[in-house]
Amino acid sequence: MTSPGRPRATAPDDAAASRSASAATQRSRSASAATRGRPRSRRAVTLVLAATVLAGLLVATQVPDPWGDIGGDVLYAVATYVLVALVLARVRPVVAGAVALVWCWAVEAAQATGLATAVNDAVPPAAWLLGSTFAVRDLVCYLGGVAAACAADAWAATRRRRTSG
Repeated sequence: MTSPGRPRATAPDDAAASRSASAATQRSRSASAATRGRPRSRRAVTLVLAATVLAGLLVATQVPDPWGDIGGDVLYAVATYVLVALVLARVRPVVAGAVALVWCWAVEAAQATGLATAVNDAVPPAAWLLGSTFAVRDLVCYLGGVAAACAADAWAATRRRRTSG
């Protein structure tokens, strides 16, 4: 037992535990910084957005329903995710996914309340962004599209980290 005025000698086990805790803290900080990682390339994200919008327009206009409607909804969610990633280049994939999903579901809620119809009547091209009719299936499609985009972005972030350092 040590007296209050006298420092306790550090045992080898205590020193090893201290080094181990310090190393774990450093790894945690490194992992956190790596998760943020390099920002997405704005050029690449812009190209992905353009390709997604083009694919969405083709699917929505050329593929017969119900697959055209489902595919269009999924690609709408992917495009929303990519737009969020473009605007917020350093945001983590899960945050971009949450923002995109909230937007998609808010648009669907606007359809349920009739707000989307009112806007579409005043500005007909807005129908491409706001849709027209509420459908529960759309909520599921948005979730699937955002989840797929989030997973692809997280995979790409892992590749960016590997190539940068």
